[in-house]
Amino acid sequence: MRVRYISVVLSVLVVAVPAIADITEIQIVSSIDNIAVNADFYANQGIGGNGQLVWSNGLYAIVYGDSGPSYYLCDVSATWDDCTDLTAPGGPAQASFAVGSFGVQLYDLGDDDKSDPLASLTGSLVSGYKYNERETSENPSAMYGAAVVKLDTWNVPGYAWAEGLGAPAGLTATTYDLTQWDISDYQSSWDSDNVIVTLMADENGIPEPATMALLALGGLAVISRKR
Repeated sequence: MRVRYISVVLSVLVVAVPAIADITEIQIVSSIDNIAVNADFYANQGIGGNGQLVWSNGLYAIVYGDSGPSYYLCDVSATWDDCTDLTAPGGPAQASFAVGSFGVQLYDLGDDDKSDPLASLTGSLVSGYKYNERETSENPSAMYGAAVVKLDTWNVPGYAWAEGLGAPAGLTATTYDLTQWDISDYQSSWDSDNVIVTLMADENGIPEPATMALLALGGLAVISRKR
């Protein structure tokens, strides 16, 4: 199986996007990347009073199929609940979320008010897995998260999800711009409007936190493909 993933670095968000061409063949989607999603962590809230992480909004989504990338506007929504603080004395901050689901809506690039979605998908954690998030020691102002998830619904005209509904997939998220917050543990609330969420058809494509930190060096979009 070919595994493809994207690494997007956002020190300055300047994305040149071509017009979306008419799609006549079915393309296999191997990953979807959502840029500039908002994250809000509400400490001591959510299921059991143990914290809740919420993602919302978004800027661009890049859908990667066999014929290359297509660009959309997007909205991302997700809620990660039932948080357990796993931070050891001295850090780095880390936690796991045992309950979670997400959704993505895609829009035409000209639909600035996002009034008419072109496509949508929803997903959730695979049973027995959690969404795990940690502060990277290499980049202490960023959080890296990963989970094994599955798609529950898929409605993206012209594309087919590579593994089909219900199959294990990979989800990663990197949250930047956390220097103003105390993220030394999961006892304090924090938020950011600079989150990159990537959904991959193969859960084995999830990079390690150290790899993600090395990619967070500034610049624009760097596309990495592994065959």
